[in-house]
Amino acid sequence: MKYIMKYLLLLIISGLWPIAARASEDDALKYQKCMALVESEPKAAVTFANDWIFGGTGGVPAGHCKALGLLEGGKVKTAARLLEKLVDDMVIGGDTDPATRQKNANLKVQLYGQAALAWKGAGDFDKSYMAYSAALSGMGTDALSFNNTLYYELYLERGTLQVLRGQYKAAIEDFTLAIEKNDKQFEGFLQRAKAYRKRRSFLKARLDLRIASQFEADHPGILLESGILSREEGKKLEAGMAWQRIIDLYPKSEYADMARTNIDLLKSQL
Repeated sequence: MKYIMKYLLLLIISGLWPIAARASEDDALKYQKCMALVESEPKAAVTFANDWIFGGTGGVPAGHCKALGLLEGGKVKTAARLLEKLVDDMVIGGDTDPATRQKNANLKVQLYGQAALAWKGAGDFDKSYMAYSAALSGMGTDALSFNNTLYYELYLERGTLQVLRGQYKAAIEDFTLAIEKNDKQFEGFLQRAKAYRKRRSFLKARLDLRIASQFEADHPGILLESGILSREEGKKLEAGMAWQRIIDLYPKSEYADMARTNIDLLKSQL
C-alpha cells in the first residue's frame, strides 16, 4: 500500500505542479510548501491549504494537499471524500484543448487510486472497490493505457481488497491481470497463492509460491505463506520449518513475530 501511494503521489504531483505553475509563480510555490508540510506537520498543511483555498486561487492543487494532510493526520474518511470531490473538480469548464482534457483524465485515475487507498484504510471496502474500479476504467486514456506499472499496482491493490471482502474468485482474477501486466515481480504470485489457499486450491497455491520464490528466494512473506499453506495441507513439520527459517533469517522483523505466534499455535495442536 505504501508503494502505490508513493507512486501515485509522484504522478499526481507531476500533473498538478504544472497546473499550479500556470496559475501563477506564487501558487506553484504554495503547492511546493504545502506538500512539504504534509509529511512534517500535517495539521499545518491542512491549515495552509484552507487559507490558500479561501484566497480563491488554490483549486485542485490546494485541495489535493489538504486531502493528504487530512490523511496523514488520521482523518481518513474526510480525506477520501475530498479526493473523490477533486475528481469532479478536474474538469475545466469550456476547455477544448485535447492535451488539457487528457491530463485531467489521467489525473482522475490517480486521484481515484488514492481515494481507494483512503477508503480501504477507513475500512469501507465497498467504496474502496468502487474507487479502484473507477481508476481502472479510466486507464484506457492514451497517456496511461501503456503504463503497465500503474495497471499492475491497481490490479494488485484491488485484488488484496477483494480478499478482504471475501471475494476470492474475483481476487484471483485481479491478481492474474496484475501478473499479465508484470510477470517479473513476486507479489502478484504471492497474493494469488493466498487467494487460492482461501479457496482450498492448494496445488495452484503451491505452484504460485514456487514461482514467487524464484524471484525472491527466502522472502519472509513467501515463507510465512508457505508455512500457512503447509499447515492447511496437514504438513505441520514443513510448516514449522518454514516459519523457523523466518526467525533465523529475520529475527527482529514483524514476520518473525508472526512466525513465532504460528509456531506456538502449532505446538498447542500437537
